Amino acid sequence: MENYLKGNDAYWQQGYEGENVESFVFRVYGRILKYELGLSGQNGERMLDFGCGDGAALAFFNRKGFDVYGVDISRSAIEGCRKRMPHLADHFEVIDPKPSLNDRFFHGGGGYDLVTAIQSLYYYSPEDLEVRLLSLKEQMKPGGVIYATMMGTKCWYYEHATPVEDGSFLVELNTSRLKTRDYYMTFTASEEDLIRKFSMFKKLHVGYYDACYREDEGSEFHWIFIGQA
Repeated sequence: MENYLKGNDAYWQQGYEGENVESFVFRVYGRILKYELGLSGQNGERMLDFGCGDGAALAFFNRKGFDVYGVDISRSAIEGCRKRMPHLADHFEVIDPKPSLNDRFFHGGGGYDLVTAIQSLYYYSPEDLEVRLLSLKEQMKPGGVIYATMMGTKCWYYEHATPVEDGSFLVELNTSRLKTRDYYMTFTASEEDLIRKFSMFKKLHVGYYDACYREDEGSEFHWIFIGQA
């Protein structure tokens, strides 16, 4: 089923817009990362955004003082990061869609105090997701924090999903706004399912966010996992 990675890769090479930071970034920063865990950016904490897009979240954390790094499979997204933050051009990297336990980004720099993976990990099959999470953990400082989101089965995408043999789902959307082909993802059914997927981390918090912007689409339910290496 490695073809699913090729399909998803082709989709994201089209590029996507994400100019502004979302509320599930700045609220988690204020309520948990800074308030509870002391990750304010004032100490130049080292941060990796996995699936960084064109850098909206990275720009937010950079303004707070974090030493930010971002990786994505989309070349256009990484180019967007470099245009947004040219002074940090070498802090952004295009990565292979296929995860490996040996992956070490930025020449093995690692030592991250914080890893964020917002709306990016659920494009892996369950098996590849585990590999990716283990590889991220190996690049974190002991006690480093991960903030990740996973699409739940309450999301409207699930209504248009067909299971495939590797445990992930083929999602076929055909609306006036979204049309997908060879588009795969893994859904998370419950809090217990979320904790199981992230079992290599110590759980700190589980939450969720949701929204519905159009009556012809529906819930955008995502689980939140915050854990520690």
